[in-house]
Amino acid sequence: MQRFITILILAAAVPFAIYVWPTKYAYDQIKLGDSQFPVRIQRLTGEAEFLTPAGWRPLKPGTAQTDSFRLPVPSPSPITSTPAVRRPTTSPTPRQSER
Repeated sequence: MQRFITILILAAAVPFAIYVWPTKYAYDQIKLGDSQFPVRIQRLTGEAEFLTPAGWRPLKPGTAQTDSFRLPVPSPSPITSTPAVRRPTTSPTPRQSER
């Protein structure tokens, strides 16, 4: 009886693992101005769509850069000069005499 239950659990787990667990889409949000929109990303192709009142609309191609593994690359931060680190110009504190 134990063997039958184990086979039954495995028979149910394999279709679940194939069709349910790794869902077709990964969901995220994108913020444009003061509004946030749900975004879904197709796991196999990497195509992204955002939800509008008219339905799911594709994001413009080429808006996001990807690396060789088709993973998104973070946008570069604006180049700003790093301030030089300088020591404060204070005089040393005189030592107190020992009593």
